[in-house]
Amino acid sequence: MELSHASSIEQMSKSTQASDRLQGCISVYGQLPVNELRTRILMLHSPSSNVAAVSCSLEVMTLHPEPKRPYTALSYVWGDPSITEDVIVNGVSFAVTSNLVSALRQIQKGFGDVHLWADAICVNQKDVQERSQQVLLMKNIYSKAERVIGWLGPDDNGGSQALRTLETLLSNTIRYPDNFAWFRKMPELLTLNGTYPMDNGKTFESNDRIENLLLLLRRPFWRRIWIVQELVLPLNLRLLCGEEFTDIPEPDSFHNTVDKLSRISNGRPKFLPLGLWMRVNECFAVLRLLAALRHQHLHQEDQANRIWQGISGFLHARPLLEFHKTSDPRDHVYGLLGLIDLDIVPDYGEDVTVADVYLEVARHCLKAEPLDILCFAGTTHSYNGPDCLTHLDPPSWVPDWRLPPPARVRLHRYPQSHAFPSNGGLQMQVIDHNWLRGSAVVWDTVSRTEHKTGWDLTEWDLVEKIDIEKPGDRAYPSGISRFKAIIILWLGGYDGSKTSRCDLQLNSELFRSYEIILFANIAKPWANKHGRHEIPKLVDCMFGQNRFTAVPDVPNGHRESYVARSRQLRYNMRCFHTERGYIGLGPLATEVGDLVCILEGHKAPVLLRRRGSHYIFVSDCDVVGIMNGEVLEAVKLGEAAITEIEIR
Repeated sequence: MELSHASSIEQMSKSTQASDRLQGCISVYGQLPVNELRTRILMLHSPSSNVAAVSCSLEVMTLHPEPKRPYTALSYVWGDPSITEDVIVNGVSFAVTSNLVSALRQIQKGFGDVHLWADAICVNQKDVQERSQQVLLMKNIYSKAERVIGWLGPDDNGGSQALRTLETLLSNTIRYPDNFAWFRKMPELLTLNGTYPMDNGKTFESNDRIENLLLLLRRPFWRRIWIVQELVLPLNLRLLCGEEFTDIPEPDSFHNTVDKLSRISNGRPKFLPLGLWMRVNECFAVLRLLAALRHQHLHQEDQANRIWQGISGFLHARPLLEFHKTSDPRDHVYGLLGLIDLDIVPDYGEDVTVADVYLEVARHCLKAEPLDILCFAGTTHSYNGPDCLTHLDPPSWVPDWRLPPPARVRLHRYPQSHAFPSNGGLQMQVIDHNWLRGSAVVWDTVSRTEHKTGWDLTEWDLVEKIDIEKPGDRAYPSGISRFKAIIILWLGGYDGSKTSRCDLQLNSELFRSYEIILFANIAKPWANKHGRHEIPKLVDCMFGQNRFTAVPDVPNGHRESYVARSRQLRYNMRCFHTERGYIGLGPLATEVGDLVCILEGHKAPVLLRRRGSHYIFVSDCDVVGIMNGEVLEAVKLGEAAITEIEIR
């Protein structure tokens, strides 16, 4: 709940400024029974000509087995806790944030007498035990509500018009299901009728209605972690901006509508300018996430959606919510309890730290999904500069949910890999409540890192130092050519040493296309460095023939796939080289001297940093040639040894 939005818990546990201004709490709040499904509901009174303040009364209501009366739950952002207005509750005046007062006034004006649940009033914000208890009821409160109203804020920057545009988009998509036929029915969206500034100081042309819709979907409301469950749980959802409101279709219909709305089966329609098309897609991104989460929650019993249950659900949800924020970092966990059962009891006591909460989640993850939690952990660069590293207080293997997920999340990018399959015996275990200890192979050491990172890194940066006259330079440790290894690293492929479900295998048409594209991208700088007479040698090294009569054609879609995949894999990553001659991708924090290790039970190689008798977890990583049990084969041949390590 913010407990609903900036989170009542968020705002009040981090800063008690707003709660300190509450007046008359003793007379307003009685003690709620512990361990019972009870909460308070407020009754909004009709506006009075004699009283300017919003007036309401509170009553305690049970939620089990069903609420005794229909009620509406409010979803909103608290706003600045220092900007408050008085409301009257049970005849007592006390202060709440101005954004809540605006919502109450609009609901009172538009919908009359309403039984309403709003966290800032219905929950005693000064009672830490009550706040913790009410978080556990969020699933019941929002799923059992007759309707949830999402208050987007006042009618600023064309907000009401934007909400009408959204409603028209949804209705036209249902009426005209053909690909983008709905757009032709809305010519007012196709006109470039304004010039708008960009972050880089440049300007671009766009449509005022699309820009207003984008501003509406960029409001802080959509970025609060508590908003997620408040919009996903209810069957009936209404969005309210100023005096304008629209009802979101039920989950299945909404999901199908948004899918049609954002379908790109034939790419950008010719009648739609590129800049406008990009803005429309940005609008769709928020709607796609909301539609997908509502649909998956409704069908969570289906086999396809069971990944959203328990610890597995938490790990799969986190990458989708990387842009969501919270004032209390503990709410990155507590704010999802209404959607995902983590078997964790919220505790907002002052003696419970952020590190305590994150460590508790990590322990649960190790029991349910061994070592998958490491995909989200590690040392990362902070936003304060490229030389500033940040991490939650030790231990290093515990993810810091305050930070965006790592650029590479193996659960989604390489589900088929398994560097060190567990035999069901030894596993990494938590010792002394903090540290990880278990079996590992310390395989290699980082000897060099590329200076360019992320999207600045190019194929030429990786091949420039290759001397094709030297067999050691041409060959890769796993038995393939170094050029093939670069393609695999660049595009997320597989070196073919074992059976794999990966689509990018050495004998595939797609891999052949990628080889041709790589050659085309490096041929000119190669000729500039070595001379054009050396190109036949490059062709022979890459393709096993000394010349092309013509560069082979690349099938439709393969070039676009090459660009998209390479950008995805390189984002926020650093390429590194090892003493044994391997190449890999790790986080920006990767340093020379980091150790490439294989942990029992983990899907990927990891980078560790030695600190005396123990190790610090840097990140998991991609290393071509050791992603699928190859290191264990080396152990059987006596070329490596399994040892016990401790990660702190």
